[in-house]
Amino acid sequence: MHPQFSVIGGFFLRALLFLAPMLALWYAVRDGIVVPPTWLAGETLRYLFPSWVLGVERDGASHVLITNLRVLAQNGQIGELAPDTRALSYCYGSALLPALLLASRAKGLWWKLPAGIALLIPFQAWGISFAWLLQVAVQAGPQVAHQAGFSSLGINLVAVGYQFGYLLFPALAPVLIWFAFDRRLVATVLVEGSLSAKH
Repeated sequence: MHPQFSVIGGFFLRALLFLAPMLALWYAVRDGIVVPPTWLAGETLRYLFPSWVLGVERDGASHVLITNLRVLAQNGQIGELAPDTRALSYCYGSALLPALLLASRAKGLWWKLPAGIALLIPFQAWGISFAWLLQVAVQAGPQVAHQAGFSSLGINLVAVGYQFGYLLFPALAPVLIWFAFDRRLVATVLVEGSLSAKH
């Protein structure tokens, strides 16, 4: 078997095998997994927007951002906007990262696993924060965006931030952390690829 393929192929096969039980474990402890990033997201928005962010509440599987932003309901009544999101959607990296570390047989798992999970929290909080902000700045309409103090540039930045938080960070962050923690496998692949190219 080609040496480079054996390293890469063996790694990906092990990653797939480890991913299934890691996803099952991740889902079993989902209530705990979402607590740190949701707390960080809520506190960050309270700090950045103290005039209209009041706090965060849980509603079943969703987390709700409590605000004092006024919205007009279809029946003519005025209510307060309460954006909600499923925080778990932004946290699947907490299953992917352990699968990658286990598949690459990384040394020092006793500290790399908890440290890696902790390093994922800011990226997860980013996704949760911008999921709420998108509803405020874009989906709730221009009147609410104006109340919240978003300019046209701010609205566009929120839209871009949401794309990063939803499409990029959940999958990319665990891979980058794994690269940083286990450069040995990457170096092995590069060396074997270079040697095989010379034959």
